[in-house]
Amino acid sequence: MRIAVVNTKGGVGKTTIATHLAALFAAQAATLLIDADPQASAASWAAWRRGAGREPSPTTTCLLGKAVFDEGKNLSKGFGHTVIDAGGRDSASLRAALLLAERAVVPVGASNLDAAAMTDLLEIVELAKDFNAGLDVHVLLMRIDPRTRDTGEMIDYLHEHKLRLLEARICERVAYRRAIGEGATVAELAKDPQAIAEMAALFKEIQA
Repeated sequence: MRIAVVNTKGGVGKTTIATHLAALFAAQAATLLIDADPQASAASWAAWRRGAGREPSPTTTCLLGKAVFDEGKNLSKGFGHTVIDAGGRDSASLRAALLLAERAVVPVGASNLDAAAMTDLLEIVELAKDFNAGLDVHVLLMRIDPRTRDTGEMIDYLHEHKLRLLEARICERVAYRRAIGEGATVAELAKDPQAIAEMAALFKEIQA
């Protein structure tokens, strides 16, 4: 399976999702993690993971622009799964990731700014589907604050635009930030049972 984790808006948790999926897939089969974001946060996570001796680890590479598709297509043939961390803005890397992927996961927060960014991303996704007709796109609600009503409003927005929403939800939790900084997953840190359950639910749904 080739999965692209994308959004044109930064700060929505792309790297958190991409690294967790890559680590979880690596426990099943050889997995390639492509960091297609110039900030290279996923590659940093992978380096910290190697430094900490955590296993299993995905094979990680940095690709940008057209190379995400051209090189990624060839590299991914040697792996059971490929996860691509792309986005933060509209770029050649993000568009190439959507051409390479079989499935796109779009992490999105529950705010007006997130909704505005979705409008831009939807246009890019529709263009990608002209060349990658089988692209399966799902939206993931991220960084949820259960104390507010924003989540319900975002769900209404997504339904209005006929977007497929994953059942899994990822709340705002310190455990995710700590995991990234230690090259780990929340399950490996074993500090927050709720975060562990959220990520396990997402992984199960992604594979369905």
